[in-house]
Amino acid sequence: MLAHTTSGWSIFINAESGLRSTIEAGVSKDRASLEGEALAALADEITEERFRSWRGISGRRYIFSVYDSHNCPAYCEAVLIAVAIDKCGAKRAVAFAETGTFPEPVLSQLTRSCVGGAVKLEFHMHLLANTAAERNSILEDLKRAA
Repeated sequence: MLAHTTSGWSIFINAESGLRSTIEAGVSKDRASLEGEALAALADEITEERFRSWRGISGRRYIFSVYDSHNCPAYCEAVLIAVAIDKCGAKRAVAFAETGTFPEPVLSQLTRSCVGGAVKLEFHMHLLANTAAERNSILEDLKRAA
């Protein structure tokens, strides 16, 4: 697995997504790890589409806030998954990143490199990891499941 690392941030892009990039990441194994899961507690609620869970190889489940790539807040020190949505509405994780202290370049890089054949690009942000070690652990867990 190759990663692009500068200024304290890393981006891991899924090699199976067909993206133009020298950066690559994991290969998807099942639909849940590929798409994430809607939160059952929010079924039929107005906020249902705003949150999604992703399960790591460890079996741990992580909750993410969902944003359109063009309207995503630049949260520092967050775990981010770039998710491509195809014309049928299927979601696919195409990149994993830790936003670091300066999230704007990370968001910009992902927006440029992850569009590919997607109709829409979403950014899923996990904001509950308090330390860099915890964020890196979550990223590794998610990438190994993808």
